[in-house]
Amino acid sequence: MRRYLYCYQTTVHFSQPVTHHHVLLRCLPMPCRGVAIDEEHLVVSPGFSLRRGQDAFGNRIVYGERLDAHATLAYVSTGVVTLSPDLQEVGAMPISMYLQPSRLASWPTDEDAILPPDSLHDAESIGRWVYEQLTYAPLSTTVETSAVDVLRSGKGVCQDYAHVMVALCRRTGIAARYVCGFVAGTGVTHAWVETFDGTGWRGYDPTHGIPVEHGYLKIAHGRDAADCPVNRGVYLGNAAQQTQISVTLLESL
Repeated sequence: MRRYLYCYQTTVHFSQPVTHHHVLLRCLPMPCRGVAIDEEHLVVSPGFSLRRGQDAFGNRIVYGERLDAHATLAYVSTGVVTLSPDLQEVGAMPISMYLQPSRLASWPTDEDAILPPDSLHDAESIGRWVYEQLTYAPLSTTVETSAVDVLRSGKGVCQDYAHVMVALCRRTGIAARYVCGFVAGTGVTHAWVETFDGTGWRGYDPTHGIPVEHGYLKIAHGRDAADCPVNRGVYLGNAAQQTQISVTLLESL
């Protein structure tokens, strides 16, 4: 077991004031096997009325609104967790859900589709193949880029690596789900994959080509990234927005 300090900060700046701003946040650690939440705090910009709940996948959510005019949304989620490598529980959703293609995680069916080697028969070999097949290229994709498009371009970021691995696992008959959260160090949110081995869910990080062990803190999971965005909101106003995100996950000695 290892103890970690986490801090997730997001600031959204609007080019002009907005009103009737409704938000849905996934920014709290997901309580599950191998994760003990020793301490947690959430601070949000004044004026927002917030409530807590859970979505259909069991992810913790914070949702609420601010109706008066404002030009900034800022929130900080911070705390202390104890992590140990362990299989994740089966969960409430049927395993069969994670065997079906989803909008962002489906395998190409056209004649030009990449054919993976026949030797890819387990989750780890699939994850390693994805790691070797793709080139990490920031700003080369968007949140709407599908696994099919990533395979055709051969490049992407962690979300894209995860979508390709999920799609190939499902094509091979392995139940797989998309995971977002924090990885040890300082940066932004990260994405990886969990696959079902018949007993529980085991993590693999195709962006780095390694099994998930120490230094990964899960925030949410779903069929693909569309099921578990960290920050989603709507508002009234003709404003552009700029978002700044900072994530820190450091081992506490």
